[in-house]
Amino acid sequence: MPVDYTQLHDPNAEYTMRDLSAGTMGVRAKRGGGRDVSITDVQTTMVDGNFPWTLVRVYTDAGIVGTGEAYWGAGVPEVIERMTPFVVGENPLDIDRLYEHLIQKMSGEGSIEGTVVTAISGIEIALHDLAGKILEVPAYQLLGGKYRDEIRVYCDCHAGEEADPEANADEAERVVEELGYDALKFDLDVPSGHEKDKANRHLRNAEIEHKAEIVRAVTERLDGRADAAFDCHWSFTGGSAKRIAREIEDCDVWWLE
Repeated sequence: MPVDYTQLHDPNAEYTMRDLSAGTMGVRAKRGGGRDVSITDVQTTMVDGNFPWTLVRVYTDAGIVGTGEAYWGAGVPEVIERMTPFVVGENPLDIDRLYEHLIQKMSGEGSIEGTVVTAISGIEIALHDLAGKILEVPAYQLLGGKYRDEIRVYCDCHAGEEADPEANADEAERVVEELGYDALKFDLDVPSGHEKDKANRHLRNAEIEHKAEIVRAVTERLDGRADAAFDCHWSFTGGSAKRIAREIEDCDVWWLE
């Protein structure tokens, strides 16, 4: 069912000194060589995984579809719907201009933060996918070519809601033995049972020790069979993160994020 994008008119989007639409910029519509393509629609769908993933698809009048992914965040699909009128009719090959166009239309004079940028990133990735398909080259070729034929990947591991160090070690062993990964990453911003103030990102001694116990349990269980990294997710103060690093300095840690 076609969407009536006139119903999505937002006067706030007109309050910008930099309208970078093709018409305003005088961008030539005809490109030749199969590049005369226009965007007809942008749609999203949510995939429920370890957290909600927003997938973005950009449709064109050439029947070619580009797929992108937006980082999670409240309201991302709704923001993308608001953006759609600003890219319909545009050539998907103009990736940089369309990125700037959306930034100007959707933010306070070009501020780059929050859900708006999260939503734009999903569209931008889909535009790169489209460009690769239109030009019949891998998308990486548009970004300067490739460095290697294979890339090492790690498994982002979780022990569910269980914060017990041994549960994390069990999961590490399972991923290595059953799934064959040689690189893993675990979260350290998990409940320790020692929290007194959830609004305070400064960790108490018992909390520091709990994080260190997770690292020790995982690295000792792996015993060199795989690399292990650990993620704090911006959850602690810089001082607390440094204290964790000092506590696990003797462990075989790939990185502390």
